[in-house]
Amino acid sequence: MSPRSVITPWRACLALLLIVLPAPAWAGPALTDAQLRFITANAEFTLFHEMGHLLINELQLPVLGREEDAADQLGLVGLFLRHNRPRDRAFYRKLVDIAEYWRLEWQRPKPAYEEVQAWDSHALDAQRFYNIACLIYGSDPDNLDWVLETTGLPAERALYCDQEFAQARHAVEWLETRLRRPPDRPVRHRIRVQYDPPPAHINNGQDILQRVRESGELEAVANLASEMFDLPRDGQLRLSGCGAPDSWYDARNAEVVLCYERLEHFLLLSGTYTNPKAGTDSTLP
Repeated sequence: MSPRSVITPWRACLALLLIVLPAPAWAGPALTDAQLRFITANAEFTLFHEMGHLLINELQLPVLGREEDAADQLGLVGLFLRHNRPRDRAFYRKLVDIAEYWRLEWQRPKPAYEEVQAWDSHALDAQRFYNIACLIYGSDPDNLDWVLETTGLPAERALYCDQEFAQARHAVEWLETRLRRPPDRPVRHRIRVQYDPPPAHINNGQDILQRVRESGELEAVANLASEMFDLPRDGQLRLSGCGAPDSWYDARNAEVVLCYERLEHFLLLSGTYTNPKAGTDSTLP
């Protein structure tokens, strides 16, 4: 991934979120700027994460360790390369919002079936929180001491975070350098966009679906991914109702699925996100 990433710009992603979120969620007070940033940042990271799975599987990338950890690293470093804005206030606010999402998941009360088990292919929510916080801090440790205070990342881990970030960034840049499609090679396979009908609990569902189609943003994501890499087969990016706040990559069908319910879940959690130190102007250089 690079400054010409497979993911749409921040404003386009926000526009998409405003389109697909269910109407009942907007019945209360208007969302704050911090809530909008939280929702958008985590939706964007989710897409980067799932696109990481697609690249790992479709391009047969070598992975040592768990694929879920690799997809998280691809997702976060992809954001750095996409935005290419070191020490930018708004950018680091977004990154901390991504880490804080995993803190909220870790700390919120939830039924046993939602808990990540020690045997799962995913890291525990607490581990994902600290791993992402470490990568954020490690990207610029001389200027991001506020990240340690905001996240509570222990000094024992922080000491080596610059090495962790450098290792992850090297891997992503290696991928881009060696596997990016040469400009003179025609696109052989494309990622298509599929819109499933929204779930029944989404008010004005058909109107929402029409507005998403008219925005063209999912098509922009799919086209950029198709043109950046020489994919071995056609794939699909699908917006769907899933019955749960989820997203995934289906290797059998080369399909990335983003669920309406996942976006709604980000909205609900944004209302509980009250960390006042997450990249305020007074704490950023």
